[in-house]
Amino acid sequence: MDTALVRPPSPTYTAITPVTRAPEKDQPASSTDLPAEDTVRPSADSSGSQRAATNEQNRAGDGRADQSALERYTPTVTRQNVFDEDSESLIYVATNTETGDVIRQIPSETLLRLRAYSETVAAYRTQVEEQQRSSSENEAVQRTV
Repeated sequence: MDTALVRPPSPTYTAITPVTRAPEKDQPASSTDLPAEDTVRPSADSSGSQRAATNEQNRAGDGRADQSALERYTPTVTRQNVFDEDSESLIYVATNTETGDVIRQIPSETLLRLRAYSETVAAYRTQVEEQQRSSSENEAVQRTV
């Protein structure tokens, strides 16, 4: 039996049943037989008050310890704007003062090399076109003589 020309059945649609909602935060997770006076209700802002208490403890600590940790993990960076005469462009360079490595350069070294290459190709092309024009002019002068 050849099944190459048979279409697959069209998709069927099922009814969407509503999903039950989770209980509200101010309602207990499970019902108990205790009277309301003996039960503990969850607080709506318990996570916010815990964050506030943690922030107050962090603020109460020594600020110098936090600053020294920041200095320990943050590299010292020297930022410079340099004018490159070869490409006639302004270059932003950020270097790590401890290692001397270039962290960021705008425009990148690759882009500067591509610009120099395209300028060299354009100069060579104009030189070739000028040579062709001068040789065709010389041929035209020789024909007229």
